Amino acid sequence: MRLNRLNLLLCLLILFQVTKVSATPVQIDYQGVLLNANLQEPHQSAEGPLFLLVHGTWAHGGMEIMAQLQNGLADAGYRSLAITLSLGVNDRQGFMSCDAVIKANHADAAAEINQWVEFSRTLNDHIVLIGHSRGGNQVMLYQRQYSALGVDGLVLIAPMTWRADESAVAYEAAFGQSLGPVIAQAEASSSAVIKAGILNCPQAEVLASSFLSYYGAEPNRNTPALLSSVKRPVLVFEGTEDPLAAGFIAQVTLFESNPNVTVQWVDGADHFFRDLFIDDIIDGILEWLPQ
Repeated sequence: MRLNRLNLLLCLLILFQVTKVSATPVQIDYQGVLLNANLQEPHQSAEGPLFLLVHGTWAHGGMEIMAQLQNGLADAGYRSLAITLSLGVNDRQGFMSCDAVIKANHADAAAEINQWVEFSRTLNDHIVLIGHSRGGNQVMLYQRQYSALGVDGLVLIAPMTWRADESAVAYEAAFGQSLGPVIAQAEASSSAVIKAGILNCPQAEVLASSFLSYYGAEPNRNTPALLSSVKRPVLVFEGTEDPLAAGFIAQVTLFESNPNVTVQWVDGADHFFRDLFIDDIIDGILEWLPQ
């Protein structure tokens, strides 16, 4: 009996080794900056698109939700590419640091996404873009600015929203100072380096133009507004336990008449759709896939 159990265990281990997916680091050069991504291949491929994944605020292609999405898509037989935006840093890997001068620009992501779409088109004629949180907005910026040849549809997971009044309140709550004077300082010289709280950094040296890209008056950072005119199929996921979803709910009237936009609520999920909630995302995507 012990031998049979040992043989069974060995068989299961061998099966796991045979069926597990492989991940390959990929680098491309964009204007002298090395961009990183993770290409994940399934053991058995299904006919269908390649999924191009864009992470959220100052994160990276290997963060938990990106890795879980890649694993789930690989299990379903699909190839995926999870990119890491440079945020103004050559060969960036891991989460963004607050130690160096911050030169990241929210809108610059569109051009980098375009480079990865061009790369992805060498692997598959059909691409579906997936963006999480801020990445969801940046996916929308990309599709507005570029022809997006080969992109069949967009998936936005808890996409960011923006309103000037809410941004000011959130900034003061996070950093203990009013946003207005900091914006005025940044606007005085966009090429200057200022010291300020910004996103995940309580205090950092930041290029003024970078600060304005995240906090200045820019309606295009508000994803619901961009959804109003999108002409590609878009699937939006929101979690019922995500406090950030309130900003999305308040603005559904901006896009609810657009037949290209589908919204799915995942009961019990927070902003990161951890654990089994990723399965709900994968199932929803595969049922929705544009033909």
